[in-house]
Amino acid sequence: MHLKHTYGPDIKAYEIINPVIKEANANRNTHPVKDNKFDKEFDAEVQFRAFNKSFHLLLYKDLQFQKVRIESYRSFKSSEHYKASSNFYEGTLKDSGFDSRVSGYIENGIFSGIIAENGTVYFLESADLFFHNFIHSGNIVIYESADITNFEEYQDFRDNENEPLKKNMFLYRNKLDEYYFKGINRTLKPGEHYACRIEMVADHTLYEYFNKNVYVVSAFLYLHAKYADSVFRRTDFDGTGVPNNIRIVVEKIYIYESLNDPNYPMAKASSLFDFLSKFARRTQYFCLSICMCYRRYSSRAVGNAYKPTTGIHGLPGGICQEPLYFRLDGFKYVKMNFNTAVVTIIGTNRKVLPLITTLLAITHEIGHSFGSDHDSPTNLFCSPGGEKGHYIMHPTTTKKLKELSNVFSLCSRRAMYKIIAERGNCLKVYPSTCGNGIREGNEECDCGWEKICKYLDPCCTPFDAKAPEKGCTFRNKTGAVCSPKESPCCNKDCTVNRQKDKICYESDTSCFISYCDQNSAVCPAPEKARDAYPCLKSSKTCHKGFCNSSVCLDNNLEECKCKEWHYFCFVCCLKDKKCIPAHNIGFLTPWNSPFVLVEGTPCNGSKHNRCDGTGRCINVKTRVEVDTGEKAIWWALAILVLVVLVLLLIFIYLLIKHLK
Repeated sequence: MHLKHTYGPDIKAYEIINPVIKEANANRNTHPVKDNKFDKEFDAEVQFRAFNKSFHLLLYKDLQFQKVRIESYRSFKSSEHYKASSNFYEGTLKDSGFDSRVSGYIENGIFSGIIAENGTVYFLESADLFFHNFIHSGNIVIYESADITNFEEYQDFRDNENEPLKKNMFLYRNKLDEYYFKGINRTLKPGEHYACRIEMVADHTLYEYFNKNVYVVSAFLYLHAKYADSVFRRTDFDGTGVPNNIRIVVEKIYIYESLNDPNYPMAKASSLFDFLSKFARRTQYFCLSICMCYRRYSSRAVGNAYKPTTGIHGLPGGICQEPLYFRLDGFKYVKMNFNTAVVTIIGTNRKVLPLITTLLAITHEIGHSFGSDHDSPTNLFCSPGGEKGHYIMHPTTTKKLKELSNVFSLCSRRAMYKIIAERGNCLKVYPSTCGNGIREGNEECDCGWEKICKYLDPCCTPFDAKAPEKGCTFRNKTGAVCSPKESPCCNKDCTVNRQKDKICYESDTSCFISYCDQNSAVCPAPEKARDAYPCLKSSKTCHKGFCNSSVCLDNNLEECKCKEWHYFCFVCCLKDKKCIPAHNIGFLTPWNSPFVLVEGTPCNGSKHNRCDGTGRCINVKTRVEVDTGEKAIWWALAILVLVVLVLLLIFIYLLIKHLK
C-alpha cells in the first residue's frame, strides 16, 4: 500500500500509529494507560509499535526552546509575543542508549520529529498533513526516508539568478572600518562553544499551511535549526581532527500571519531569488536570518542564500554581515541585510518536499552563508556519489539520508573555515549548561540527569548526582575514566583502549591520521599518514601527506584501466605489458582488501554506469550490476546451447513420430 497525498511524494512503506504519550506536566494522558507504565523521572515518554518492533522514547525538554523569543505580526496590529507552549524534546530509545537519538516536539497530543537508531532514521509527522479526511485525525504517520518514492529528487539548490551582487553592484558602507572584516576570537576561551545566533522566520504561507498554529510553526522552524546545529557542532572545519564547536542557536522566531502586513516585504515576490532579495530588506541584527515558506516558483530551486567570499574585495553576505546600502537604480538606495537565506517546502510538482529534504536544505543554505560553494560534481573527492550519497553541499537535493548526506565535504569545510576565521566576529561564546546532554566548555561529558544517564552515557556523572560526585565528569564512582560517547579511544566499559594501532581519526582525502596511544582516551593530534597508505576509499595512496599517488606508482608501475568487465572498478597496474588488477599482483591494503576505484567513477563507457566503491560497476538508474563483456558472452553461449538442445529434442520427437 502506498501513501499518496498533496503533502509530498509517495511513501511505499509507512504505518499510521496512535502512540501512548505522557508528558510530565500534562493533566492527562493522550492515551488511556495507567501512570505506572511511565517513569516520572522523564519529561515525556512516547510508546508505540511499528515495523514489527516496539519503540519506547525517553524524552527530556530542550530548555533552550523555552528561551526563544516568539513574535508574530497581524495586519494593522502591533507585534504579539508568545511563550512556547509546544514542548520540544531531545532523548533516546530506551533499549538503544547512545546508539540512538530522538528530537521532536509534542503539540495537541501529537509527536512530530526524528528517531535515529544505528544508521536507520525514522520520521514522524501528523497524519493530518497526509490525509484530507478526518479518519486519521490525531494520529501519526511514521516512515523511513528510504521508503520515499516518486519524489522529484533532483530539485535544485541553484537559481538562475543566483549571483545578484556580481553584476551592476554598488554598495555603500557607513563606516570605513566595515571594509576590514573581523574573524572569530578564540584566544580567550579556545575550548568553548561559539554560537551563530539566528532568527527563524515563517511567512504567511507556512503559517496557513500549518492551520494557523503559531506553536506548531515555531516548533517546526526550531526542529530545522536544531538539525543544522547537530551537524555544525560535530564538524572539524580546520582539519585538526576534533570538532570546532560551532553552534547554530535560535534566538528569535518571527511569524507573518497575514499577507497584508505593511512590514512584509516578501508578499509579492515573483521568484525565490526575488523572495530572498525582498527578505533582505528586513531590519535585523542576528548572525543569520532564515525564512521558510510554502511557495511554489517556476525554478527548481528550493533554497537560496547570499554566499560571501574572502578578501577585502570579496562579496558581502553570510554570517555576521552588517547592513549595507544597495543602489537599485539612479540614486535610490535601500538598506539591506545580506546575512539572509530562504527555503521553500514545496517543489515544482506542487507537492511538499520530504522532511529530510527541508532539514538538509536549511543546513545547506547555512553552509552557503558560512562561505561554502556547491561541491563540484566532477570532483570525486567532494562529490563521490554512489551508495554513500553526496555531501551536504551537493547542488541537488536528496530524499534519502545516506552516510554522507549530513556531512560537509573537505572542500566545504576549507571554504567555511576561511570565512569563520575572517568574518566570524559575531560568533560568541555559548555558555555551557551541565545537564542538557551536550558536552560543552570544560565538561568531560554530559548525559543529563540520573535516570536518563544510564541510557545516554553510563560512563558520565549526571548533573543531579549527590556530593562528592560532580556532574558532567566521568563517573569515578563506578571506575569510569572516559566515555566512548566522547572519545573513540575509550571502551564501552569506560576504560582506556589498550588495543594497538587503533585508528581514532582518519581523513580519507587529506592523508592525516591519528592512533590511540594506549595510555589516554584523548585522540592525539593527527599526523601525516605514511607514504603508500590507502586514501580516497582505497582508490589512491598517500605521498608526502597528499592523496595523489597510487599503489601502482608506489611499486614503480604505471596505472591502467582493465578491460575485463569484472575488473572495471579495480585499480589496475601495467606489468609486463599487461593490465592486471593490483590485488592479482599481490598489492593489498593493510586490512587485506583490494584497491578499488572510488564511488562514482565512470565505468564501461556509459554515463549511467558508475563504480560503487566495492569493485562493482553498476547502472545508477537500475542499481543493477552491469552485465557486459565475458559475462554477457557466457550468458549468450548458455542461451545458444539451450536453444540447440530444444531444437534437437524437437527434431528427435518428430523423427520418432515419423518412423512410427
